[in-house]
Amino acid sequence: MKNINNYANLSAYNDDSNRPTNQNTVSLIKDTNSILRKGVNVIVEGRYAGIGDTVVYDTVDLRPKVVKLDTLILPLSSRYIVVGTVWRRDEKNVYVVSNQYAESSQWGAPWRAKMSGFDFTSDGSFTITINSSTTASINYTTSDTLTTLAVKIQDAIQAIMTTHPAGWTATAYGNYIVVQQNSYTPNVTNFMCSYAGVTINVLTGNYQTATTGLLKNDTRVFRIDGSVNYWAGCNYEKFLSYYSVNGSDATNETLTSPNVIRESRFNATDNPILFNYYGTYRNYIAAKMTRYPYSKGIITDYNGKGNTDKLASVMFTDHDGAMKAAYPAAHTAKNFGIANADRFTPGSWWLPSAPELYLIMRDVTYGLSGFSLDKLNKGIEAAGGAKISAGHYIWTSSEYAGNSAFYYNGGYGSIGAYSKDSVYNVRPLSAFQIL
Repeated sequence: MKNINNYANLSAYNDDSNRPTNQNTVSLIKDTNSILRKGVNVIVEGRYAGIGDTVVYDTVDLRPKVVKLDTLILPLSSRYIVVGTVWRRDEKNVYVVSNQYAESSQWGAPWRAKMSGFDFTSDGSFTITINSSTTASINYTTSDTLTTLAVKIQDAIQAIMTTHPAGWTATAYGNYIVVQQNSYTPNVTNFMCSYAGVTINVLTGNYQTATTGLLKNDTRVFRIDGSVNYWAGCNYEKFLSYYSVNGSDATNETLTSPNVIRESRFNATDNPILFNYYGTYRNYIAAKMTRYPYSKGIITDYNGKGNTDKLASVMFTDHDGAMKAAYPAAHTAKNFGIANADRFTPGSWWLPSAPELYLIMRDVTYGLSGFSLDKLNKGIEAAGGAKISAGHYIWTSSEYAGNSAFYYNGGYGSIGAYSKDSVYNVRPLSAFQIL
């Protein structure tokens, strides 16, 4: 792209009779810091990147470039490999979001124990103890098999696990049984079996119920109104539409209450302090949005790449000898990649941190009635990708507590925390340095 022009203002742009009219051009209007483009598939260097531009890898020049928004027409020349879409840039880097979701994943892998050495040469019974709780006697006979015994073990464990019993399963494999906890509670510290001769091999850590010990763990979320919670508004219009109907029925709320009241309660009688201070319900909801940037709390955890590298490095050997990811969402994001695209191949992507995902989702309007397509989704759509909807549920790499991590709640339009055993979307990010 030879025709990249700089103008002091729009009048200078309009007065330039020497600018080519039959070629692709990109022009910078300095006083408004805006870019005007003319043509089809206007491909420029990364320093001219803007939100919504399509990132491509140039296999001839061996570096990333961008196709300017509103000029992309597929297919491109085979010289260019489509990588993703620009969601942010600064003085040094261009930040890229993948055009597709990676495989949906849990944040943490289930806890598993392998039990081997069962013998059905005679009738008998045994118990299993998990932490301080012991099952009723589990009876077996010579006619039992590992499959029928696994059912009995599962039923016995579920009977003593009063919180989320469905998260416990027992499955027969060949000559052993695997007991699995796929749940946000409890944290397993003791697993014993009274069956003489049975060997127990605990295969995993408590990846769904314990803090990783790897990440920053200041878990507060600050709202604009000063209230602190484990969640706050992220996408304003989605947050407004949900809480206007589904908010709290509370009355006489203070300015720093963590509750979000519904619109019918926003009046001088039910909530005089809020009504007199904010004036309108829209102003009140705006105060419940995430404060960004902030000097404390999860919104300062910008290092999605560092988080992902730490989490994705933790593996365990499963019952079948296969190596598995302890933190699947991070592992999935890191191993997302674009073939033959150098720095965008697997290993160079990451799971966004809470503030990174906040910055992406706060301006998304796709799926919200009355709004045109935002620049980011406009670029993703042009590249044939899967648009990021305000209704999606997306993991971050930021940890909240032992049993939960931060995610974007598409139903509420908020950034919040939820259990690590949940299966949510993974939208990988990457970046490249501006030359």
